[in-house]
Amino acid sequence: MSDPLRVGFIGLGDQGAPMAAAIAAKFDLHVWARRAVSFEALGNARHVREKDPVELAANVDLLCLCLRGDSDLHDLLTDRSLLQALGKGATIVNHATGDPAETETFERITEELGVHFLDAPVSGGRPGAEARSLTCFVGGRAEALDASRPVIECHSTHIFSMGPVGSGQMAKLCNNALTVSNLRNIVEVFAMAEKLGVSLEGLRDAFEHSSGGSFILQALGTKVTAGNAAHIAELNRTDVDEFAAAMRRKGVDPTAVLEWAIKGPDGLEALVQRLQ
Repeated sequence: MSDPLRVGFIGLGDQGAPMAAAIAAKFDLHVWARRAVSFEALGNARHVREKDPVELAANVDLLCLCLRGDSDLHDLLTDRSLLQALGKGATIVNHATGDPAETETFERITEELGVHFLDAPVSGGRPGAEARSLTCFVGGRAEALDASRPVIECHSTHIFSMGPVGSGQMAKLCNNALTVSNLRNIVEVFAMAEKLGVSLEGLRDAFEHSSGGSFILQALGTKVTAGNAAHIAELNRTDVDEFAAAMRRKGVDPTAVLEWAIKGPDGLEALVQRLQ
């Protein structure tokens, strides 16, 4: 009988903390954070606090990361001591959204020391993490995903293998671009409907049960509120810019999507206020 899988987690932020708590319900969880206050986000979830990333790596079989971006991940991996502590055959699962090209670089760094790397960004935000219903787009070796799947299933209802490392990030960026493009559609169509006296609340409720519905439409006035709309709009703009930059680096022209989607967040706050 094999020993139970020991899982490490770094990145106890708004989305990472509930993901880590979900893992702790089924696995031996080891965590590290720069600030002691970050551990409070785990609530009553069982966990072992490690003094630094290298000590954490030495005590786990699989390391999950949900950092702010590629620069934080770069800082962790360029110090080879963490990878050496993990040891050959271990796996790093990167849940943050980043640049597909950078992700390919991360895999080269880890594979040199025999550590597998999965790029596995998630969609669903904090609400999805708390409900343990995230969607995870995975790029990387099939055997590494198979070994990691029981851990990812703790917080993600849907797990999709997209291809080699980098493809998970590209799929997430495409998802983001499509979401914001749909937002622009909603902003424009609802503005026209309002001029004609059509109930915006009625449209939203009706579209939930018809072909005009979408995830972002259902979120307006529920997950996206007057209180957080400005913040989400800024995140949407960043999402579109990151999508366009990644496409350009791969030699694909993103102009058509960029010019349409980038204006969607401009009308988000006003629309949510009218719906509420």
